[in-house]
Amino acid sequence: MEVINPTVRALQQEALEDPDGFWAGAAEELPWFRRWDRVLEWSAPSFRWFTGATTNLAYNCLDRHVRRGRAGHAALVYHTERGERQVYTYAQLLHAVERAAAALRGMGIGKGDRVAVYMPTCPEAIVLMLACVRIGAIHLVVFAGFGAGALASRIRLAEARALFTADVTWRKGHEVDLAAIAAAAMESDCPTVEQVVALRRLGGPRPAGWLDWEEFLALGEGHDDGFVELEANEPAYILATSGTTARPKLAVHTHGPHQVHIYAMGRWCFGMRPDDVWWSTSDIGWVVGHSHIVYAPLLFGCTTIAYEGALDHPGPETLYRIVEENHVIGIFTSPTAVRLLMRYGTEPARRHNLESVERVVCAGEVLNPPAWEWFQKDVFADRIPVMDHMWQTETSGPIVGNPYGINPIPTKAGSSGVMLSGIDGAIMNLEGKPCAAGENRRPRTSPWGIGRTGHGRCTTSCPRPRAAYKGMPITIIWHFQLADS
Repeated sequence: MEVINPTVRALQQEALEDPDGFWAGAAEELPWFRRWDRVLEWSAPSFRWFTGATTNLAYNCLDRHVRRGRAGHAALVYHTERGERQVYTYAQLLHAVERAAAALRGMGIGKGDRVAVYMPTCPEAIVLMLACVRIGAIHLVVFAGFGAGALASRIRLAEARALFTADVTWRKGHEVDLAAIAAAAMESDCPTVEQVVALRRLGGPRPAGWLDWEEFLALGEGHDDGFVELEANEPAYILATSGTTARPKLAVHTHGPHQVHIYAMGRWCFGMRPDDVWWSTSDIGWVVGHSHIVYAPLLFGCTTIAYEGALDHPGPETLYRIVEENHVIGIFTSPTAVRLLMRYGTEPARRHNLESVERVVCAGEVLNPPAWEWFQKDVFADRIPVMDHMWQTETSGPIVGNPYGINPIPTKAGSSGVMLSGIDGAIMNLEGKPCAAGENRRPRTSPWGIGRTGHGRCTTSCPRPRAAYKGMPITIIWHFQLADS
């Protein structure tokens, strides 16, 4: 029996027969300052999307919604494991981003400069990400659970001019001294960093020469807070991925193709709508946090929830309580988080009203059948779909999934779904040829959504000579298991 709806099949076929026309249609869903001259220029392994077009990712996330009358709509809801809650409307978030953009310019940061962000998932970090993108600077967010060595290596690779950190974050009730880790990183040779800014939450002492957040904002006095129009392939952000080498490699995502991909897949794969209350339980240190805490929900005009802390602190009811309190409609979480909650059983979920939830999507690693069945049948009583899907840092958004927003397919435990429309996928053997069932294999796709290039002195290892993959973008041949840094 055919499980894929004819509408989905037709879109897949349309994308295969006329990929330029297909992705041009997807791009038309977003505003541009100038339309593109060509949809795709591909000379393997390099490629450029929407050449000649101008846009700004931050403008499309904030300014356009305010200008269209959604200034008072909630943009960001911030929760912490300590019980704190803060709400920013689109107008308030834009105002905060404008202040930070002016301050970055007052610091001497401009187009093309790299800014390292070693902060927890908090409003100031999100504001800083958007402010960098607004002025054409490039942010490098480093997961606030990494140590000084990992932070320093990423700063050096990106040649960041500034580092932003916080004095502390909290994890399961314990203070984590981020400032001490950042100071240790600075002592290990980060010659390009000219200034360090710390968000001081406890108000304690700071290393000599560091600015606090308010001093940073004061630098914006008299400076321009506006956005800049950028060619579609200008970098928006850099994010490190360890791949199979356990050494960071910096993936670069750009203003035009990145937003087209995450917006299109947000509609096709997640069914995102402007009035959604959306919660990705990830961290801004990961690509999911970039794409689905910050950029995709704000592109849609959703309300996005950002959570700082452990999902099971102060107790296992935390996730369910926040869902009920905010009437969350869509949840994006990880199989690891599902397995964590599974350890506590269904009783914490039973104490909360989860009827607002319409769909749950999972990614990060395989959603194993027992975890899927528990979340699907025990927690949500088969009322909504719990869907796995697949992507990674280099792709910036889904490439395999359930086309829920077009016409859902039946969920199957252990399956990530199908190749999504616009993704030309095949399973290749080590020689770069289509493989038979049971063969050792690697996925390969067309160059959509993936980082346009690497940054700095980044190298990628490959188990076979590059000649075996001639004509393919080598950066998107990967293993199913990654060696984390």
